[in-house]
Amino acid sequence: MADTQRSYADIITLLADNSAGDISPQDMRDVVATLRPGHGEISITATAATTLSDTSTWVQIAGTYALSADAMNWAMTQSGRLYYTGAADRMLHIACTLSLTSAGTLDILEACIAKNGTPIDPSRVQLYRGTGTEVASTAIHAFTSISNGQYICAMTRNISAAANTTAETLNLFAMDMPA
Repeated sequence: MADTQRSYADIITLLADNSAGDISPQDMRDVVATLRPGHGEISITATAATTLSDTSTWVQIAGTYALSADAMNWAMTQSGRLYYTGAADRMLHIACTLSLTSAGTLDILEACIAKNGTPIDPSRVQLYRGTGTEVASTAIHAFTSISNGQYICAMTRNISAAANTTAETLNLFAMDMPA
């Protein structure tokens, strides 16, 4: 029988006061499958300009992305998006490092981590670029819940002008744990 990832509540019920001794070896394998954290990571392998048509709309950061070979419960079915493929709902720690340039000067750029295309507000950061050659870098973290089929991605906007941005580097990592 296949090991099954279960919810935290299911595991607590399964392992409740077990005076009857009815926890099977399969039940224990399910506990291990549930407690093992899944992880996924994508990185930009080729840069591309992210087209920004206004100063208020968040846009997914463009580029060619690669999925880490050791991803577990995660896939990249659309470039730049890390999709959760696990069975049970999970809590998620996300980390992102990136370096941005823009087509303009004296720009205030914003970056964030998004879930299903919606920014996770506590993850928003601002970056100031003074000259056309200056690279602005940052690290972003977020914590949220995730369900099968949902995705995370990195997004940007330029709140100074509608000048395009380019991610010179970007790494997005997610580690899920029982909810």
